[in-house]
Amino acid sequence: MNSIHDDLFPTNQTTVQPELQYDGYSSKVNSSVRHSTLTSLHSRDQVAVNASWKMKILVLLCMLSLPVGCHYLEATIGTLKTTLKAEMSINNTQFSILLSSVTLVNTFLPLVAGIFIDDISNLGPIRATTIVSFVIFLGSLLVSLGASNNSYPCMMTGQIIYGLGGGMIVTMQEGILSRWFRDKELAIIIGIVLCVARLTKWAAKMVAYPIFNSTGSHAWPIHIATIFCAGGAFINSIYWIVMWKKGLATKTGKELSQYQGEYKNEFKQEHQGKEIIEAEKPVEDYASALSSFQKQKITFKWSHSVLFYLPKTFWMIPLIQLTMSSVLSSFDDVATEYVEFRYNTSSVMAGYQSSLTQVVPIVMAPIMGIIVHKYGKRITSLFFATLILMTSMILLAYTWVTPAIGMIIFSFALALGPVSVLSSTSLLLPHELAGTGMGLHKCFNNIGTTIVSVLVGYVQDLTLHDGNPHDDIADLQTEYDGVMILYLSIAAFSTLIVVLFWFMDRVLLSGWLQANKTERQRRLQEVQVKEEEAKALYMHAETEQLERINQEKLTALNMIGSRLTDKKSYVYVSVSVFWLLVSWVVFFTFALMPVYRSYM
Repeated sequence: MNSIHDDLFPTNQTTVQPELQYDGYSSKVNSSVRHSTLTSLHSRDQVAVNASWKMKILVLLCMLSLPVGCHYLEATIGTLKTTLKAEMSINNTQFSILLSSVTLVNTFLPLVAGIFIDDISNLGPIRATTIVSFVIFLGSLLVSLGASNNSYPCMMTGQIIYGLGGGMIVTMQEGILSRWFRDKELAIIIGIVLCVARLTKWAAKMVAYPIFNSTGSHAWPIHIATIFCAGGAFINSIYWIVMWKKGLATKTGKELSQYQGEYKNEFKQEHQGKEIIEAEKPVEDYASALSSFQKQKITFKWSHSVLFYLPKTFWMIPLIQLTMSSVLSSFDDVATEYVEFRYNTSSVMAGYQSSLTQVVPIVMAPIMGIIVHKYGKRITSLFFATLILMTSMILLAYTWVTPAIGMIIFSFALALGPVSVLSSTSLLLPHELAGTGMGLHKCFNNIGTTIVSVLVGYVQDLTLHDGNPHDDIADLQTEYDGVMILYLSIAAFSTLIVVLFWFMDRVLLSGWLQANKTERQRRLQEVQVKEEEAKALYMHAETEQLERINQEKLTALNMIGSRLTDKKSYVYVSVSVFWLLVSWVVFFTFALMPVYRSYM
């Protein structure tokens, strides 16, 4: 059976190569070969990028700027829901399809984006982000043209093209930053990323209707979003030039090396089991054999087989994205119209009040990043986020308190949940798979959002309207009743998932995601110590002793969430494919409804 190590680190060397097999049937002796996989950043055969703070800040600023246009356009389209429905003469289901056309194509593309980030041997992150940035601009341009001409097909086409890049650019942003900041400041950086995203959406919601009223055209807010998308493409060219000038990439945009930080991984093999060298070299040539092996240059190459070895704790992240995050994303899209209908207010005032969903994350996301970085408790934060989400849904659906209160409480969930989820993702995988992890969690977010958004529009259209124009206000106030029940049910289910996540982290990882900064550093140091012991004993110890040391290293590695499973499992990938298919079936079932019901 081909080894996963050979898939991920192809080499043309003819020297003896160890086999890192995940078949579960290897012998005990081969097990020591399979698990001799820990190296530090300072290994002699590893290219290290010594990143200064200036370089890190420059990368951060570029990455923060890339998806601004995406966030602005997404918030603008959702805010203008009532106006766009009236201008294009479409119903709620059709508008939901318009929104979901963006998330549909991103039910699998973020994984592709993650692969581009992880695998620099092919297209690589620099060229990938450049291509995606121009795709986003092209799509946003078509959306603008569709809005100007009140053309639903044109807007739909633009949304699909824009969606091809929108989800990918966010995944690339998160994957690149996860690699640059994973070792020390990741939670803080995630907080800053969310702060910028929420600030952009808040601004878009605030100014959408004032721009519409001042210009007399509902297309102008979308034109501004298109300008921001063009700016993202320009910023990407700056990122390309910087990476080239710093010697981290060629002039053609191919990355030469990637910053990896201090976290250990289980892919790189600095040395083989002693018995392999014994089989190939006489005793007096141990040193030359080891030196020859260490000089091999091993380059990471992504392989689909790695998906079958991702740990079960990691798969809880996509499941949370499928439930909790789909409610956060979907409600955020319809919040303006919900306030306008249920509270019988103007579109401008509804836009102001719905923009409050973005206020708390602007301030709290960076603060939460600092808190999580120092004190840990990621799953605890996530648990409270689900409770807060349910509280906000109850207040908005079943009480008549001012909607501003419910929106602000909802925004606390937006601050707590994403910081915990995003910062946990890269802590549960080796650093070579940071992009893959971000891509998978984004895929599930879009799968859930696609399903929920389409169902929201359909449930809204199913709400009974008696046709009496004298009680239209009463009809509109109840139009979202079924929708809010759907949101509340999914939020409650996500709470149960978080409890299961906490249990798995406690049992399998000894509370790695709950660990504070001191404990995380202690565990990292323990891995370093175990590796140094293995190096010191390598040429002198018996096979049994090497086996014991390797097992201790694996245990320490597991405690920092950087180890894959020993046996292949098809369960989680199969479940992922199932939900992917469900999202596409749901989308096209309702997208084609105007055709087979003949009302378009």
